[in-house]
Amino acid sequence: MQVTVEVKELKKGTLYLERVQDSVLVAVDSIFLGREEAVVLQADLDHPEFFYILLDRNQANDFDNRIPFFGEAGDISIRTTLDEYVTKAEITGSPTQEIYNAYQRVIRQFNNEELDLIAAYLQAQISENADSIALVEQQSASLSKRKILFTVNFAVNNSSSVVAPYLALSELSTVSKSLLDTIAASMTDDVANSRYGKLLTDLLSDTDN
Repeated sequence: MQVTVEVKELKKGTLYLERVQDSVLVAVDSIFLGREEAVVLQADLDHPEFFYILLDRNQANDFDNRIPFFGEAGDISIRTTLDEYVTKAEITGSPTQEIYNAYQRVIRQFNNEELDLIAAYLQAQISENADSIALVEQQSASLSKRKILFTVNFAVNNSSSVVAPYLALSELSTVSKSLLDTIAASMTDDVANSRYGKLLTDLLSDTDN
């Protein structure tokens, strides 16, 4: 995998390509920049995998300085700006990232609904309206179930992508085993042999013991 990274207005800093190994973020490539320019970071991989591009400017107030993305073999381009490093990042060249983006677009709608319900719950508490509190609690429980079912269905419908086991591991680790079994059973052989496919299989095997 070759990742071309361009950060507009960046004058000086170090870019790191990171992946998770044994539950720890590890840099697999890095490059120092002394001026604004496009640079290339590389990594070897057998299947699509979640990576991060860390920008280190050696400043105490650095935050939101990791761009997450699904990397895969081939050429990937990440273009962004210094001021909005994460939020303005445009990632192209990764079909797996496009699938994950489709999932994230719907999840953002769920998250916005959750924020609205939190506001309604707080208002109901302030007004000490027991009926309103009970109604919001019911709506919150319903929303949580819908969010879980959407994630399961999305994973099953994208069983030929490593996004399926990744979502099972990152978003559904606390749901019933039967739902995770459904995702695992739907995975193609190639996905089942990927890093996340094997991790999901191992997780299910552990719950059986």
